[in-house]
Amino acid sequence: MGKTLAPKRFFFSVHPARAILEAWVWGFILLVLLSRLAGTVTASVMGNGWFVLAGTVGMWTVLRTRIPPGDWWKQALWELAVGCALSLGMLAGIVGIAPALNLEAAWQAAYANNFPAVALMLGTGPGYGATRVLVRLWRFWDRLRRHRMLWALTHAHLIVVIIVMGVFALGLALVGPLQEILTYDVEAGGFWSDLASDLLVTFFPAAMVGIFMTAFVLVGVLPPSALLSFLAARKTTRRLEDLAEATTALSEGNYATRVAVSGEDEAAQLQTNFNVMAETLETTLHDLETERDKVAHLLKARRELVAGVSHELRTPLATLRSYLDSIRQNWQAAPPDTLPHDLDVMAQELNRLQRLIDDLFTLSQAEAGGLSLNLALTDVAPSIRRCVDALAPLAWQRERIELLAELPSDLPPAWIDAGRLEQILTNLLRNALRHTPPGGLVIARAWAEAGDAGSVIAIEVCDTGEGIPPEDLPHIWERFYRGEAARAQDHLGAGLGLALVKELTEAMGGTAAVRSTVGEGSCFTVRMPGERMTADT
Repeated sequence: MGKTLAPKRFFFSVHPARAILEAWVWGFILLVLLSRLAGTVTASVMGNGWFVLAGTVGMWTVLRTRIPPGDWWKQALWELAVGCALSLGMLAGIVGIAPALNLEAAWQAAYANNFPAVALMLGTGPGYGATRVLVRLWRFWDRLRRHRMLWALTHAHLIVVIIVMGVFALGLALVGPLQEILTYDVEAGGFWSDLASDLLVTFFPAAMVGIFMTAFVLVGVLPPSALLSFLAARKTTRRLEDLAEATTALSEGNYATRVAVSGEDEAAQLQTNFNVMAETLETTLHDLETERDKVAHLLKARRELVAGVSHELRTPLATLRSYLDSIRQNWQAAPPDTLPHDLDVMAQELNRLQRLIDDLFTLSQAEAGGLSLNLALTDVAPSIRRCVDALAPLAWQRERIELLAELPSDLPPAWIDAGRLEQILTNLLRNALRHTPPGGLVIARAWAEAGDAGSVIAIEVCDTGEGIPPEDLPHIWERFYRGEAARAQDHLGAGLGLALVKELTEAMGGTAAVRSTVGEGSCFTVRMPGERMTADT
């Protein structure tokens, strides 16, 4: 694609030398026209013509010369040099070039000597400098109004006042001269000299009078008008400034930013829309951050799961392979004497693998939000007794650990999935039995509590084992986490039981907690919603 060129500016765009040259050309054209009028109009008309020439030359230079860069003192020296060059250039035209072209009649018809014309030409430089000061004041004001809406509204109101006052004053000053000009007979002799005479004697002076009248009136009218405009605009712009600050804060990440809504106009609607947008954005970003954290947690859990599963599956598989290899090597004509024992060990390892796979499958379902639950108002006492009765004989036979259940007769029902509750209890009881030495005691209890949203059923499994060190307590609910004592004895589970307890408990709307003392034992407590939760649900 071709490069798009910006349109060239006309005002304040050329080098001073070119601006002075252009002004000199205009001055020469006007000088020729004035010389043609010499002898046909009065001296006063010619004198006004010289004022028009000087003003035209000076104003052309003001409007065409570019604004110099740099510090203020450099700009001042620049403008001083341009003003001097302008005066000297105009003077050179009067005393050098004009006489050479026989144009001196243009000022001889206006003045008795050359001094007034020379003074006017020399005065174009100071006039240029004074006007350029006004130009800079205007540019400063223009920057203010472009960067601040307060000054833009004030500017618009003042422009309306200036235009109205200017049109009114100029109209009063120019009606008479224009009426006289419009009565001329074009075919009559002396039309052009009469037209020039009226333009220079009546029209241009009247226009100057109108301009000065407008300026004089505006000196008295503009200050109060500016103050009223400022106060009227300030109320609106303050709200917009607050909104701009709020958008800046929002873009910098402060999503809790809000603006006070005041009024019922478009600005108030904008404030309301901003607040709605900011609230929506804050909510969306919070949801995205939550999802991001959730995904990060899932990825971390998945990595840990892969690492843990690979480790936990390796042990029972290695055991099975070892016993199978031993049986194959020792089985000759008759089965080896160790076959019953080996088969028992292999069956235990297969059971361990089955439990591990079942726990992993349940945890994966809970993690993906696909865990099936059949929640109903259920009596928890039978479930607790079944779990205790299933494990108590084996606990006594193998380790001489007594497993008991202490249940009140009036225990209210809980809002649970009975099958999932038995999974929770089985894991808690097996965990307690693993960490309780022979001759110890494991007790399962349950009772009702008053909760904020109704009754709560608390189920507790306590043991008299070695207890949990304080540094391990924050991590016991993590998958595959095992304390130092468990790591020292590799057969003590895969570290999934308590993670499964927490996942299943929270999936049914309950909570899981633990308290433990090293050397005295541990108590795991799960709390499930009771009867009144059913109505709420």
